[in-house]
Amino acid sequence: MSSFTKRNTVLSARPVARPTPNQPKSEKQLAPGLRPSPSDGRLTTSTGTSTLDQLLAGHGGLPMGTCLLIEEQGTTDFSGVLLRYYAAEGLVQGHQVHALGFPPEWQYQLPGLAAPDTKAKSGQPAPAAEEKMKIAWRYEALGNNAAPRGAGDSSTAPFCHSFDLSKRLASSSVKGSFQPIPTPGPPSLGSFNPTSPFKSIIQHLRAKLETSDPNMTHRVIIPSLLSLSLYPAECSRPSEVLQFLHGLRALLRQYSSQLTVLLTLPTSLFPRSSGLVRWIELLSDGVVELIPLPATPAAAAPPKKGSSGKVETPQGFLKVYSLPIYHEKGGGGAETGHFRENLSFSLSATKGLVIKPYSLPPMEEDDQQQEPPDKRQVRISRIAGRYLLFDIEDVGLIRREHGICAVFTGTMPQAPTQNVFLGLPVELYAEEARLLVDKKAGYIVDDAVDHLSQLKMMDSASRKAYLQSLVIQRKHAKMAFDETKAQSAAKYKDRVKERKKEQQPKPQELSDESESLFSSSEPVKQQVQEKPLKEVLPRVTPTISGALTVSSASIPSIDLPSPNPLHSYLNARGYFITPGLRFGGDYSVYPGDPFRYHAHYLANSYEWDQEIPLLDLLTSGRLGTAVKKSFLFGGRDPRRKTTDEVEGSDDSDVRVFCIEWAGM
Repeated sequence: MSSFTKRNTVLSARPVARPTPNQPKSEKQLAPGLRPSPSDGRLTTSTGTSTLDQLLAGHGGLPMGTCLLIEEQGTTDFSGVLLRYYAAEGLVQGHQVHALGFPPEWQYQLPGLAAPDTKAKSGQPAPAAEEKMKIAWRYEALGNNAAPRGAGDSSTAPFCHSFDLSKRLASSSVKGSFQPIPTPGPPSLGSFNPTSPFKSIIQHLRAKLETSDPNMTHRVIIPSLLSLSLYPAECSRPSEVLQFLHGLRALLRQYSSQLTVLLTLPTSLFPRSSGLVRWIELLSDGVVELIPLPATPAAAAPPKKGSSGKVETPQGFLKVYSLPIYHEKGGGGAETGHFRENLSFSLSATKGLVIKPYSLPPMEEDDQQQEPPDKRQVRISRIAGRYLLFDIEDVGLIRREHGICAVFTGTMPQAPTQNVFLGLPVELYAEEARLLVDKKAGYIVDDAVDHLSQLKMMDSASRKAYLQSLVIQRKHAKMAFDETKAQSAAKYKDRVKERKKEQQPKPQELSDESESLFSSSEPVKQQVQEKPLKEVLPRVTPTISGALTVSSASIPSIDLPSPNPLHSYLNARGYFITPGLRFGGDYSVYPGDPFRYHAHYLANSYEWDQEIPLLDLLTSGRLGTAVKKSFLFGGRDPRRKTTDEVEGSDDSDVRVFCIEWAGM
């Protein structure tokens, strides 16, 4: 009977009668301001800042039963703004807000609700039912995690509200209660309080939690921990602070579905390098640090053309040291480490505190260099049917900008028979040369004819300029030779001195006299050799004839090689292509520069109507699998016309196929 049972049915479970259509479904209603975490289903509440909610390890909010420590450097009060958003969100949602050290009038200083953005909502059409994600309902809900604050169904209360710092929270919007917790005042000169100043705070919170409704959510605000302006000096002792945090942590674990805590700590007064602050961080479930940037009195740069006028400049950096993580797999989003990248924050009256990844804006000079394309064309010399490049700058250009590696074919004059250390020139495939011409990145010349024609076209001024360039090259070579010669002479002189000292250990005066006697003739010899500079200049043979050539517009056109559709198709998609003869194919295809990656494909190019022997497919497929590569082949389909084209290439009718050998 078990073989006929559905796979999604638990065998040990008894069949449950399905409810009739008239029978109402009993669903547990969550308290206002709470929702389950998309990571592990735990209850979460909003901190009042939507970007901070998205940062908390994928939970979409602050998990219940946890505390978040916000550290801040400098004299700014960005952490205080986060506390105001946290308190205002709790009052609007109907929670009890317990604020330590604030008077009852502080609730009237909280930011008010922002006006709804009707323009943005009216401009977006309602999605049709067919456009919804046709997957399970629980995954469909995950698609709206990054929705803006306040978004959602009009029938349900928003999880995170928008607040405006320029307004004050109206009494009509307050649904919760504000419970100020007085801090113990500084002791007088003649009195001494033996009891712990934090014990009354823990007792007050415990009494409120025990007497309140089990469905009531409580928020605790502890500003500027260890600060002497709010707490007495006894509160800065490690024994008092650590006992207080242990008691607070016990309350969080005991009332894990009702309580959350937000703490702030000024790290300018108490740096993170101190042991007490490290213990405080260990007793907190999440730790973030705000690092404000110094204010610049200079005016902001004007927006560039084509960009919107509203440019939000970051006001500081945000570092994440730890986040609430619950299960053994690492928690939602924690395994990817997306919160460990460089983050910045900016504060505005309407948008609140916005946290986003930090990236340097492009420099104006870089934009100007990137806008116009590189118009330099590579000179490709055709010699005996081979396409060669002799300039090392051209070799670097085609590899860097066009993804063409080419093959070094030049050998060493001292060892012409070896083929291990090869250099210039590099040889291009015929299809690579045609690709550069099609991209207008190069031109092909018949080197034997073009060289003579260029020499005949030169006038007297061009000849003098060319000879002067040769003289400059010779001077540079002379300077390089003199530098290496001076270095070797200095090393030889040091060795001679060391040998003399080892062989004849004599007093220092005699050695100085001997050195002065022999060294007196050296400057004379050097002066005699340096006088005839022109005679000492070495002879230089230029490796390229770039100084002799003129612009490519005057070069006569020659017959171009036929293009290869598969080669152009792969190059347009960023692949690097090298000869694949050693793997039994036409090309070896790399996902990036071959210096950094291994080849992923072994490629062969065919015509569309060309017959492919089955033995070639079998041997290439098995060989590609043996060397851990996939066998790829393709060609141009004259019947296929699509609009999926890549800029700068005409390969919309190219089709490729990939074969992987399933078993050997």
